[in-house]
Amino acid sequence: MDVVQQKQLKGLRFVFLKNNEDLPEDARRILKNMRGDFQDLGDAYMFRETLRSIYIRSKTSCHARIAFHRWCRLAEETDIPELKTMAKTIRDKLDGIVSYWTFRHISNASMEGFNTKIRWLIRQAYGFRDSEYFKLKIFQLPEISCEKEL
Repeated sequence: MDVVQQKQLKGLRFVFLKNNEDLPEDARRILKNMRGDFQDLGDAYMFRETLRSIYIRSKTSCHARIAFHRWCRLAEETDIPELKTMAKTIRDKLDGIVSYWTFRHISNASMEGFNTKIRWLIRQAYGFRDSEYFKLKIFQLPEISCEKEL
């Protein structure tokens, strides 16, 4: 990618990061033009949207499994190494991914968020010497805000 293309992309990253249905009409036009100029980036965006649609449209774990296999097969046929890597990761973790439908759309997002808060607490304290005090601070975490004030 040359310098001109980098400058062209620099201010338009937000377009690729937003969900398609959340884009205003002018951003959709920009996205359409950018997908033509940057084929791999456009393909990656479409694959991302396809992954999102699997979560929206699949009603059972069987349907999701079939859709993920189809997505992986298509991703492996592209010339984009990142999509091939993603397809391999999805194939390796497919049982865990499909469990989202098996267990009524329950994910471990809240657990991951709480673990992030614990890591934040450790960084703030630079290590605790008293393990009992540390446990008490963990129980207090739900009431503590981890956001920086600007």
